[in-house]
Amino acid sequence: MATLMQKVRVVLLGHAHDLLDKSIDMSSPSALRQYVRDLEEALQQMETEGATQAGMCRTYAREKADLEAKIATTKVTITTQLSQKKDDLARANAARVVQFQAQLEHKAHDLASQQEASAKTDKAIADLRLKHDTMVSRLRELENLDTDTKIKEKSAAALSAAGKLVSGGADLSVDSIEGRMRARNDVASEQFDRAMGTLSTPEDTETASQVDNLLASLQPKTASVA
Repeated sequence: MATLMQKVRVVLLGHAHDLLDKSIDMSSPSALRQYVRDLEEALQQMETEGATQAGMCRTYAREKADLEAKIATTKVTITTQLSQKKDDLARANAARVVQFQAQLEHKAHDLASQQEASAKTDKAIADLRLKHDTMVSRLRELENLDTDTKIKEKSAAALSAAGKLVSGGADLSVDSIEGRMRARNDVASEQFDRAMGTLSTPEDTETASQVDNLLASLQPKTASVA
């Protein structure tokens, strides 16, 4: 019967394979972002599981080596006991060797199974990492393309607006504008001169005569010539 840990490993591997086989819209940034997040989560879980399984391989290998060392040591002891005619002790130790050998057989089987499971997990991790790197690269391409598109769209809109301003003023002549401004200035100058004229008070005949007499009386007298 499969243990809980074995069931968990099967589920993790199944999830990893499902992600690798999943069909993704490669032109959709939002779909790719979600897929990358799923890959990262699966990678984290698989790497933890991979480390656990690799650790178990080490444990089984160490236990197998310990059993092999015990068997070898006990066989040496049995040989010594047989040479010393200690048959009862030799028989007891022989029974231990038989038990050790049975344990070694199971341990070797467990180690082989664990190494196979660890290798499958490592393969899934490598596939997930490669897929993740590929999807991240694709996502960056789409994001850069989207950014470039938006920049060009804004630039095109600005250039179009500037073009309309330029083309709208293309029919306007600087000389004609200046001519209209000078004509307007001439009219304003005439209006100003006329307005100033209304402020002066015309002289009547009597006033003019009095002004002439005053000016004459004030003229400096010239010396008479002898």
